Amino acid sequence: MLRKQFDSLKNRFPDLFRQAFHFRDSLHNIPARMRLSRLAKKETGLAVSYLSANFPKPPAQRNEFAHGGGVKLTYLAEAFPHHFPSASLLYAVSSVGHPLQMEILTQAKRKGLKIVVNQNGVAFPAWDGANYEASNRSLKTLISFADFIIYQSQFCKESAEHYISPPNVPNEIIYNPVDTRLFSPDACPVKPETLTLLLGGNQYEKYRLELALQTLKALHQKVPDAKLIVTGTLWLPRDEAEAWTRQALREMNLTDFVTFTGTYTQAEAPALYSQAHLLLHTKYADPSPGLVLEAMALGMPVVHLNNGGVPELVGDAGIGVHVEHDWNQINLPSPQAVAEAAMQAYSRREEYSQKARQRAVELFSLEKFIAKHKEIFEKVL
Repeated sequence: MLRKQFDSLKNRFPDLFRQAFHFRDSLHNIPARMRLSRLAKKETGLAVSYLSANFPKPPAQRNEFAHGGGVKLTYLAEAFPHHFPSASLLYAVSSVGHPLQMEILTQAKRKGLKIVVNQNGVAFPAWDGANYEASNRSLKTLISFADFIIYQSQFCKESAEHYISPPNVPNEIIYNPVDTRLFSPDACPVKPETLTLLLGGNQYEKYRLELALQTLKALHQKVPDAKLIVTGTLWLPRDEAEAWTRQALREMNLTDFVTFTGTYTQAEAPALYSQAHLLLHTKYADPSPGLVLEAMALGMPVVHLNNGGVPELVGDAGIGVHVEHDWNQINLPSPQAVAEAAMQAYSRREEYSQKARQRAVELFSLEKFIAKHKEIFEKVL
């Protein structure tokens, strides 16, 4: 009851709660502010500082939990080590936040550091409702500091131009990377005997899990023992999400056919993904998910909604289920249409598997990602 009352007040007075949380974070981050004041420009050579959630400490390592934009910071920091307090360039990812982000950016710009912004997606009414402009304020502020912008997909660029007015600075589209040595079909070659789908990442939106469960139910008409693996955490409030999930599983008679794994590290991901035959990606207008590239590198065909940045990534390595793209509302396909696509991909899984692996190696390898960043860093400096 108290949780519901708290959430109700939070929704009614978002600005008040935002200020309260900011004050709380300010008290917690007094030591970080003192360290921040030491940031200084390195006059010669390339020295990158990463605006990760850990700043001024280095980004998370591979054996630590990281998700979303934080994963690419892990990869970049291996090739270009994190420097603090002396650096020549600050690298920020739009989907990676920090309580002192504005102060860090201002300090970096004042000290003469170049700033490279890696731009993911933006908020728009279809998924963020009337709150989308407020959600985009921090993104708009971040990108305004950029000396160079890296867009994670063509869709990311179009979204940014539509909603956050990026500055007129040099920019380039660089898709997210995947470590094709870690994510390799050889890592876990044994597949289950029963058709198994993977719903990867985090399930922060209810509709993603709901469509996946409905798809599995539709699949049971032809494959009665088909299974689904669901990773990550559910939407908030968590207790309500878990209650809804339990009830949905009972009503659809799917309790024995769905496995929930929780969160996982990059090191654990290949073995986890390999327990399934196909990746089922039900997010609407996903800008540029690294999860899709990881699955492709493992040789997994991808069944996805055919909008956002995902079609750019998957190409002919899976099947896109048609949806009408709309900035103002989420349009989802029928579960039957998704189930039919899954059956088709499964029946041609060897063909799609080879295409998926080949595409991941040729277009999205970590080596290409690092080389391209080296070129950009040198250009910016």
